[in-house]
Amino acid sequence: MRRIGLIVLSVAALAACDRARAGSNARGEPSAADTEAVAQARFDPAAFDTVGWASDSLRLARGGDVFKWGCAECHGPQGHGDGGKVTPRGDTLRPPDFHDAAWHLAGDTDAVRRKVFAGNVRGMPHWGLRRMEARDIDAVAAYVLTVLHGAQSGPTAAAH
Repeated sequence: MRRIGLIVLSVAALAACDRARAGSNARGEPSAADTEAVAQARFDPAAFDTVGWASDSLRLARGGDVFKWGCAECHGPQGHGDGGKVTPRGDTLRPPDFHDAAWHLAGDTDAVRRKVFAGNVRGMPHWGLRRMEARDIDAVAAYVLTVLHGAQSGPTAAAH
């Protein structure tokens, strides 16, 4: 009986090691880093080439709607990074303040689109893997850069 217990324990330990090497957690799910890598690999900037808007105001209005349901919980209703969301582990997320002049993605529409699509390992959802449409990603990127950050969305916005 003792031998069977050791065998079962050994098999369980080997399975856990295999999951760890494959980037999985105890339930066999991919790690956050692996999920972000998948999202980064699937991001295609060309997906935004066909996104068009009848007007900038419609684009920004849609971006505001997307921000309210997808972003404000963490980033705060005004984008100051003060949403106060707490993760299941008890960590309070500290996203960036979009009003900060030194925000590292300011003025870079493609970088903001990529960040929305791929998320990060610190808690930002991988919206592209959650099937957020390119149109909504484009709209929220424009909203964050134009309305919240107060910057122009850059040359890519003028083309849409």
